[in-house]
Parts: sequence; structure tokens; C-alpha cells
Amino acid sequence: MTALRISLVAALVCATLPLFGQQSPIRDGAEEIAVWAGGGTGLGHSSSAQFTNVGVVVGRVLTGEHGPGWLRGDFEYDVQAMPLFLVFQDQGVPENGTIVTRRQTVFGGAVTPVLWKWNFTRNRRVTPFATIEGSALFTAREVPAGDTSMVNFQSGLGSGVQFFRSAGHSVSLSGNFLHISNASLGNKNPSYNVTLQFRLAYQWWR
Repeated sequence: MTALRISLVAALVCATLPLFGQQSPIRDGAEEIAVWAGGGTGLGHSSSAQFTNVGVVVGRVLTGEHGPGWLRGDFEYDVQAMPLFLVFQDQGVPENGTIVTRRQTVFGGAVTPVLWKWNFTRNRRVTPFATIEGSALFTAREVPAGDTSMVNFQSGLGSGVQFFRSAGHSVSLSGNFLHISNASLGNKNPSYNVTLQFRLAYQWWR
């Protein structure tokens, strides 16, 4: 039922999008500014951790369109700042001679100097994309908890879809598989091996 609801919402959004020229808004030299909010959860042994974050993206399309058929698209380079990055994780606390698990909220922020994006531009109004990104994450407490580090690195892959409201405005929904590790900066590096995070964004194009 959830998948059906998402499909119906996407179809409704597409049906209400206005028509515009044949040239893709995502063209060589186009510039993007976006704001987004998102969150997600760890997977596997990292499933006890959850994440909430907001970000700002500035990017530029660096190439014209290339590739055959549905692979046709262009390459975009972005940089991203996350002024708010919350981690909800478990922490072991000594109590009466035993270790008791307590829930902990960790505040932080992140910078993404590398965000590569391929826009599939065959459809002018509904444009899928794929991303590769790498971030530096700074937090007020150790992540994960337990003699680790307050500096971590986040890398991963993502994909999503942009729905254009006009030639200069779009809304996107994306999902990202991300790995968080301190690269042995701390005494321990248990890491959050795999996290799944979703982002809802609004973009301005020019």
C-alpha cells in the first residue's frame, strides 16, 4: 500500500506540472541552488542509530548531454553544507556496577566538498539522477559512542527524481546509502557501516 501511495502521489505531481520548452533546464552551464531536509536509519548492526539533517547545495552542470536512450544525461558537480546533523544513538553508561544503555542525541554539522551527480535528462519534466558523495562530519560528542571520535567521514551512493514545476524550479526526492567512519582517528572505529537516508529538496535553476 505504501508503494502504491507513493506512485499515486508521483503521478499526481507529474500531471500537475506545467509544460515548458524542449530544452532541458539541466543544461551545460546551468547553476543549481537547493535546500533539503531528510533523515534515516542505520541498517544491520547499525540499526539502533537514526539520523535527521538539513542541508544547502550549490552546484553547476559541467557538460552537455551525452549517452544513448534513457542513459542520456549530463554531469553536475555540487558542494553541500549540513548546518544541522542529528544522530540518535545508544550509549553504554555505568550504573550500579553494570552497563546500562541510554539513548543519546548528538548535535553536529557536515560539509560535502565532493558531490558528483549524473542527471538523466531524456525527460524534461521528470529527471532521475544518481550521485556519489563524500562528507566530513563534526559532532559535539563521539559518534558512535564509546571512545571513538567527534570527527567522522561519510561516503556513499544515492539516486532520486527531480520533478520540474517550471524551467527554474524543481522538487526532488532521493535515497542515499551512506557509510560513516572516523578512519581510525579515534581509539576505536566501530563505524555505522550502512545507513539509509532520504532527502526532500527544493531546487532553483538558472
